[in-house]
Amino acid sequence: MRGRAAGRGGRSGDARPRGRLRDGHRRERDRDPPRISIRTRKRKALEDLGIYRCVAFRDLAAERFGGHPYAARRAIDDLMRRGLVAGFQARGPRGKPFRVLHLTEAGRRAAAEAGGRGLDPRQRFWAGRAKAREAVHDAAVYRAGRRETRRLAAQGSRVTRIRCDSELKSAVARASEKARSRQGAAAADRARAEAARQLGVPVVDGKVLHPDLQIEHIGQDGRTGRVNVEVATAHYGKGELRAKASAGFRMHAADGRAARNLESALRSLGGGGSRRAGAPARGEGLVEL
Repeated sequence: MRGRAAGRGGRSGDARPRGRLRDGHRRERDRDPPRISIRTRKRKALEDLGIYRCVAFRDLAAERFGGHPYAARRAIDDLMRRGLVAGFQARGPRGKPFRVLHLTEAGRRAAAEAGGRGLDPRQRFWAGRAKAREAVHDAAVYRAGRRETRRLAAQGSRVTRIRCDSELKSAVARASEKARSRQGAAAADRARAEAARQLGVPVVDGKVLHPDLQIEHIGQDGRTGRVNVEVATAHYGKGELRAKASAGFRMHAADGRAARNLESALRSLGGGGSRRAGAPARGEGLVEL
């Protein structure tokens, strides 16, 4: 997955009128969900596209436009007319076409200036089209990331930063190459391991296990934490699945075949391996297109 990144630089509407129920009783105000303005929805859509880089239109419609494709089309078409968003057609594992969205350079700047409220100032926003062959996996990463974000919110945690694999790999590589240029190969290996440790990325048998996504969060008690998220495809070997699950990654599957492979790999860990690995229950991790 590739793109160019930039650092950080709507408002919600009022609650719906309470009205009257048919039995004459007035609704409780706190039971009415707040109305979200279209301006806020567009801002959050830009934020998601900038953070995740590649998002399927229907997933963005579900997450940011209440599952209403008409409202989503109008909003996205407006963002495209303004030169902030671009898109292309990709095909899922079964050959079904789907629409993929990403930010333009102008969109990235807009996301960095207006997006990221409540996020770490170091949050990066990305622009540029993903490779067509990577679009299915990249779009599935968005679904997995949003699912993990909701899970954390339900536990009372607030997401502060989201890093994609390219950002993590780049940080580790920079530290390694800097040490190599000064002190040689052995120093580079030590620097690589230390950089990974500081990022919360595991190193197993000298190999850095990069997740597809890392979510930083802060709990109600003020404690910070990181969640490493991996979206497996049908091409993942069982050894790779077991290694990342054993390292504590939250495992998700991009399609039905990947889900079956993942389930088999986790069973082979033994002793409730899937629970120890932090994998979702059967079906929950499926992000099929």
